[in-house]
Amino acid sequence: MSTNKLAQQTQVSKSIVGVREAKKLTAIFAEITECEKEAKKLIAKTARAYYDAGNILAAIIRRWNYKDKRLSAKTVAEVAGFPERRVMLALKIFKHFENNPDALNGLTPRDALKLIAPPPPAGEKGYNRVDLGGDPGQMQFDFEELFEVPAAANHALQNYRTVGELVSEIIVVRRTDDGGLTSKRFVHFEEDIPKDPLLRDEYKTMSQITQAAVENYLAALERKEAQG
Repeated sequence: MSTNKLAQQTQVSKSIVGVREAKKLTAIFAEITECEKEAKKLIAKTARAYYDAGNILAAIIRRWNYKDKRLSAKTVAEVAGFPERRVMLALKIFKHFENNPDALNGLTPRDALKLIAPPPPAGEKGYNRVDLGGDPGQMQFDFEELFEVPAAANHALQNYRTVGELVSEIIVVRRTDDGGLTSKRFVHFEEDIPKDPLLRDEYKTMSQITQAAVENYLAALERKEAQG
């Protein structure tokens, strides 16, 4: 660009945006930049806090269920006095990232915000609820929401997601060519969940490794499907 043309553009810019307006806009945009930085930190911190709460809540539910008492998230919320929506959301986020909590650190602000946002009303178009724990009041997922965040272990997946009670079963959800969603139970562990803490940790690790292996297989399947 020639010097004369640049000078003409500069002159036009000054005639459109005055000096006083330019200063105000500069200050406002600087404030927006700082707000965006803080918002990004707060959104990520909120998602992590939900995960930590879900970790504790899941342990409480499992502890009671070992005693043959079916404790639901709704019951926990009512007894403890916590908002049911937050209890359900904390459990959902924990279940999604249980095998790979470090994936929370890699979420974009948009994905993190989608993760912590309230779900749409039951019955809304595209809202497919599925019970993951055998108890209709215990845990429910919106299949569509699974595709708003990366897969649990293999972030290359586009049309597949795995979800489920990681220590008992793994459900595979697939997005079809017409935009619909299908699901099936892919893995079910017949072994009883150990009550011994050390054995339970090993059992959990086994299920997490299995989920990662399933997602690796699904990634290969997805590549094959793309080739036709």
